[in-house]
Amino acid sequence: MENKFSIIVCTFNRLDYLKKCINALLALDFPEYKILIVNDGSTNETKNFLDALNEKRITVIHNETNKGLSRSRNIGIANSTSEFLAFTDDDCQVDKNWLAELSKSFDKQKVDFVIGQTFYISASYKGYFPERLVSNIDARWPMGCNIAYRKKVFEICGGFDDFFYKYNNEDSEMAIRATSKNFSFARCKTAIVNHQAMNWNAKALLRSTRNAAVWPLLKKKYPEYFQVFGSPVLLGTIINPKDYLFLLILPVVVPVLFIRYLAHGKRDVKIFFIKWPVYLILRRYYIYKEAISNKIFMF
Repeated sequence: MENKFSIIVCTFNRLDYLKKCINALLALDFPEYKILIVNDGSTNETKNFLDALNEKRITVIHNETNKGLSRSRNIGIANSTSEFLAFTDDDCQVDKNWLAELSKSFDKQKVDFVIGQTFYISASYKGYFPERLVSNIDARWPMGCNIAYRKKVFEICGGFDDFFYKYNNEDSEMAIRATSKNFSFARCKTAIVNHQAMNWNAKALLRSTRNAAVWPLLKKKYPEYFQVFGSPVLLGTIINPKDYLFLLILPVVVPVLFIRYLAHGKRDVKIFFIKWPVYLILRRYYIYKEAISNKIFMF
């Protein structure tokens, strides 16, 4: 009998994170499930480690070259025949009841996809920049590290769109596209994933300045649905309005933030100034650029 759930995890050169991720997945309190790991052309010891696994629940697919997260997820989707496809990331650890809680939401609410709640390290942990505080409190947003779909959604809507990867929002676009096709969703706060500890580096932080620039594209493509999960867009027009306040008071707050930064034992001055003010300025630039190029009134 085919397993009701398949869990899809994509990985690229993050073996230490992946090992913890797999251990958590194997400890799930759920009767039958498969784990499908897509190794996206890793150049370290990931392939050897995965090939040496002796676990019947795990299936491994090796991409010969790095294809990117969206394409790798789509490869996982294409190679699964389960009714439900759950997604998490290689730098995450699922709670032992994660799959059971997702399954309950599907059964009770009869929806087409379910969004889970994500914490950084744990529900009680309080981190500080430059920690990469990835979280999704109250399961508000459709993050790819903690979400599950009926496979029929992909059969009708298609897979993750690689175009949106440069905005780190291919998972958001997928869920918005599904709602635009009248697929229903539920939020499940008890389906918990904990993101493993991770710090920003300069390259990743600068890349993330493009994230908010996705909003003009989403508004243009899905004018009636782009805010279906909520959004940081005021009046459907002003993206991340708090940025403007921060930019106005930046000369006053930067010294305070810098003192706090040092007080928490942080010594990387370069990453601090990339965040304040380079990150804010670049974020506004990319928002304006996308709004103008797409002829959408947003700022």
